[in-house]
Amino acid sequence: MKGKERLLLIDTCGETAGVALSIGQQVLVTEDLARGSASAEIVSAVRRLLEQVGWRLQELDAVGAVSGPGSFTGMRAGLGTAKGLCEAAGLPLAAVSRLEVLADTASLQDGFVALDAGRGELYVREECSGREWLCSSEKLVAIATCGNDRKKDKRVMIAEERLAERLAECKPVLRPLHVSDALGLVLRRLREGGSNVSLIDANYVREESDIYRRQAEIAKPARVQA
Repeated sequence: MKGKERLLLIDTCGETAGVALSIGQQVLVTEDLARGSASAEIVSAVRRLLEQVGWRLQELDAVGAVSGPGSFTGMRAGLGTAKGLCEAAGLPLAAVSRLEVLADTASLQDGFVALDAGRGELYVREECSGREWLCSSEKLVAIATCGNDRKKDKRVMIAEERLAERLAECKPVLRPLHVSDALGLVLRRLREGGSNVSLIDANYVREESDIYRRQAEIAKPARVQA
């Protein structure tokens, strides 16, 4: 029933992973997951929440998942679980970008949102165009500020406090994210038709091959100098 959808929300992309149940615009219950534990704990957490409100999986109307960008393992664990539950119970799926969730939560009409991508890089979304890309901190500062005419500076939103110093010249606004923040965007995406459960993939922003290459470089033992 439109306006009274029973949803399971999943976000395991960032530092604060979690799951939630909602009905319509109201979040009923949430459970946060310890960092790095999503793969092992997410299914049990979903089961606990369903038992807490007295629902069965088949009684849900849809599943909403934040598909990234963020932790490589977290993205795959959360979206994989969401897709598996949808396939098992015949439920529709709405996958949404974590960058778009941040912009939506902050009611951003124009400007940029940024998330830490590691190694001095940022995941960035320009709200007016919807473009998402990988960017250096210096580059974002350059495109968001307008020299001496500070009235023309673009607003910059961040979700992680550690970015505040790197982007200090932009005077970023901090807005930490929680799984419940995805609700409004998930509802709108569902009413637009949702996401194809079979085809939807994690929102890496960067190429997946580049992620694997970087992980291999990190895992490679340092060369000992003779």
